[in-house]
Amino acid sequence: MASTQADKNGLYQMRPDLKDKFRPSVVREVIYNTLAEKLTGFVYNPDSAEEMATGISRVLLDKLKEMNFPRYKYVVSVVIGELRGEGVKVGARCLWDADTDNYSSNMFLAETFFCTATVFATYYY
Repeated sequence: MASTQADKNGLYQMRPDLKDKFRPSVVREVIYNTLAEKLTGFVYNPDSAEEMATGISRVLLDKLKEMNFPRYKYVVSVVIGELRGEGVKVGARCLWDADTDNYSSNMFLAETFFCTATVFATYYY
């Protein structure tokens, strides 16, 4: 038999309280500020872009943990690419609970590169 998670009153909680729900607008601002801080002055290079994307992902994950959305698990996706005059689309598909799970995304544009960062937040039942 599967074990259940009980809240402090011993009752199983299927949904987060309103104050504990993931807030995309707040996270969107955190994403933008992080991208601006890390990428201002960055010069695109394919080798350094991979390292920078990994570093930004870690920073965003740490900031999300500090925001303390209880029982949420995160997936952070950061894409950095060179701008050469062509269009680029970055997409994702998710299967989740629309009442509890959500995402937030933002982008940073420079003269020679672009960066998109997306945070997917799923509520752990």
